[in-house]
Amino acid sequence: MKKQLLIIATLTAFTLKAQCQDKNLNYKYSLILDSLKAKLPALKDSARVDCLNAISETFVYLYNSYNSPGFKTRGDSMSKYSAIAYKEASGLGYKYGMGISLLDLALASRIGDNKDSTSIYNNRKAMAIGKEIQNEKLLGLTYLDRPEGDNMENYKQALYYFQRAGDQKMELETLTNIVWDYTNGEQSVEGIDYAERAIQVAQKIVPSTPWEDEMVQWSYKNMADLYKTAGDYQTALDYVRKSDIYGKATDGMKEDISFSELYYLMGKYDSAAYYWDFWNKDYATYHFGHQAFGNTLRGNIYLKKGDYDKAIAMFNLSLNAFRKDGKYNTKNTYGLARPMLAMGEAYAAKNDNKTALSYATQGLGYAMANNINQSKINGFELISRIYYKLGKSDSAYLYLRKYITLKDSVQNNQFIWRLNNYKKAAADANKEARIGFLNKDNKIKEQQLKQEATFKKFLIAVFISVILAGLYVFRNLTLKRKNEKLESEKKQAELYRQAAELEMQALRAQMNPHFIFNCLSSINRFILKNESKTASNYLTRFSRLIRMVLINSQKPLITLEDELQMLRLYLDMERLRFKESFDFSITFLNAMDDDNIFIPPLLLQPFCENAIWHGLMHKDGQGRLDITLSLGNNILYCTITDNGIGREKAEEIKSKSAEKEKSMGLKITTERLALLNREKGVHTSYQMEDLLDENGNPSGTKVHLRISYKESVEAII
Repeated sequence: MKKQLLIIATLTAFTLKAQCQDKNLNYKYSLILDSLKAKLPALKDSARVDCLNAISETFVYLYNSYNSPGFKTRGDSMSKYSAIAYKEASGLGYKYGMGISLLDLALASRIGDNKDSTSIYNNRKAMAIGKEIQNEKLLGLTYLDRPEGDNMENYKQALYYFQRAGDQKMELETLTNIVWDYTNGEQSVEGIDYAERAIQVAQKIVPSTPWEDEMVQWSYKNMADLYKTAGDYQTALDYVRKSDIYGKATDGMKEDISFSELYYLMGKYDSAAYYWDFWNKDYATYHFGHQAFGNTLRGNIYLKKGDYDKAIAMFNLSLNAFRKDGKYNTKNTYGLARPMLAMGEAYAAKNDNKTALSYATQGLGYAMANNINQSKINGFELISRIYYKLGKSDSAYLYLRKYITLKDSVQNNQFIWRLNNYKKAAADANKEARIGFLNKDNKIKEQQLKQEATFKKFLIAVFISVILAGLYVFRNLTLKRKNEKLESEKKQAELYRQAAELEMQALRAQMNPHFIFNCLSSINRFILKNESKTASNYLTRFSRLIRMVLINSQKPLITLEDELQMLRLYLDMERLRFKESFDFSITFLNAMDDDNIFIPPLLLQPFCENAIWHGLMHKDGQGRLDITLSLGNNILYCTITDNGIGREKAEEIKSKSAEKEKSMGLKITTERLALLNREKGVHTSYQMEDLLDENGNPSGTKVHLRISYKESVEAII
């Protein structure tokens, strides 16, 4: 009935999670199976049904490895005992026993096919029985092992029922499955919450089977994996030590390979090799998945120490292990990415760039097919480096851009993840050492009070200084005004130009908080709707856009290319926010060098925002926003056309709603254009046109912008 265990054994055996299945564990479960079979003849009624179901479930753990002699026939063994249990439970009218045997039959039929129709049918029958007898544990088990629907939603529903039933052991198993689904090679803010809950539950239970011991150990191991993925290797090492201590105490899995990997990631290659040797004695010949992962790790250690030939030999062992895997699972290419890319690194280090490129390209292909972000990052960087060595600068630059883009995205996610985890870790540490930190806390508070008193005195001194400086400035201004009549006309014109420039800077400064406010409101809406993935995607785009806004905020003029790049980011964000209810396009009607055309920043965005919020947002059906640009007579012409509801209908909606504020962005932009037109020879303006269909009904709005632009950097200065 342990679906996640089955999936790990058959699909992801090459990961670290598989190392818990060893010969010692098979021996333990063989003893349990013998004990259950010995008790069976003396049992009657419901106790006999429960024993038959327990025998069926023991086969899941007993033969959960390719090397186990009964691996291929365990489904038949499970079906045999589950069918007997169901028949006897039906004769007794023992509903709970019927439900459990149906779940075991569902798992047995699904060993060969994860979406088997028989499995789905039996699971649904078990769920119906659980609802009929209102047994929360049985309902929890049906959701935990449900072969249809979303895994995460099923696990959370199972967790709800196990908590209500007070079954902490099944609660721990469900939490472990949830954490495995959340991590899956990526860090997750929600994953850390469930991992912490798993540790709390693990500390409360008293394990009675090897599987329960493993679940307790996995509560520490999963937390270590989360921190490892986020790049906090020291914290990950602390949790691996806890897992290793528990494993040794319960004769469970050893963590030598985890120690080796973490020390490798920390750059401590001698320590990594030391623990790898211990792992090699215990696990290297047990399973091809272990061989592949371990040999790739050892090869990387050789690679870092400059022993390229030994590294290549180890990588070849890894690839041979996966070729052996092809006998069992020809579609499983997940584990091939790392050894392929590592082989490419080794040949690149030996300056055999053509061979390196071949391996790197294959490795990147496997990483892309399985969406392994870290391997994709490594692959882009490696191929870029190889192309550069081969003198193919264009290809090198292309892959370098892909590398930087993906790395920035992953690092942004890691930053958010670490920020949340560090806050949680600080809170936990504070609870554990509350008494010991009371005195330190009091000292800190006293120091803070002293600092606050000093700061207040400083503020008073600054306030007095400001007043004196203000009086001094006021006196100077008064004298300056008396002497203004004596100033020349040229000087007056210069002062007027400086004032206009300051006004323009002030209006640009208003645009940034206005725009940021709208973006933060959108992010808040996604969070309130629990759309965490959408909020994360939106936040990634938002961070890139804010970076550009901050860079350009101090410039009076920016290139048209930068302006359009910010505009595309903004439109992508709005399109994501409104669930892709509109499309947009940016078109050049004639040839232009947008990298040498300088215009004021954030000039086009308010008009697009106005079209989306007041025109397209209220439109039934798919909206359309088209931006066209052309040059003529030293003027940049921009047309922004939407197929929204039109200005008249928008005003009606606005008058009926509670939000009657004017468009702040459009208002500020109008003032900016007015200031631009004060400069000599600058004529920038816009006009709005209502569009009508053939029946005279409103069919959208068109904005015509005329922008005088600059063609040189000197013009900006």
